[in-house]
Amino acid sequence: MSVIAEAKTLRKQLKALAAKPEWDLLARYDLLAKKPPTALKDRAWRCLRHLLASAGLISPHVTPYPWLSTLKHRPVSADVKTVMIWALGADRHQLRAACEGFSSKLEGDNHLAPVLVTDIADFAFYSRLGWLVEYVPSLSGGGPSLHERKQAYLAWRYRDACIVPLSAGLASAPEWNALLKLS
Repeated sequence: MSVIAEAKTLRKQLKALAAKPEWDLLARYDLLAKKPPTALKDRAWRCLRHLLASAGLISPHVTPYPWLSTLKHRPVSADVKTVMIWALGADRHQLRAACEGFSSKLEGDNHLAPVLVTDIADFAFYSRLGWLVEYVPSLSGGGPSLHERKQAYLAWRYRDACIVPLSAGLASAPEWNALLKLS
């Protein structure tokens, strides 16, 4: 399968995951949920929405704040674009080789902010990359698995990002440019 076809398939899967977010999880970790709106009508609407959400009639309030994928120690341009690198299920050597390929592609480009989504705990290597890393652990327990829930959450959180598979790190320059234009 070509990198372009793999990226299209991955984007379709993640779009389907993001379409059905777990509202309880999103509302629980909403950073600005406790901040009351300034206008009286907005405060009244939030109260009414909370009652309707408690009854299960609508989704709960989730503050639409922007999710910044850039790190403080990296220079960033005003029109930064998030590139989510989906690396779940890869082995450590494959992940490192692809990340080195991504590093060379992203070198000197302050318009792209990479976010690595992985299930491999290699944090010393990730800190040298200087990227934001979303770690998706494989823990077992009762109920829906944390692995699946976090995948769905990340698909929703980065729904506006340019999503690329791990194999794009080893792609040629024309394929890489085509992947960036796909989104």
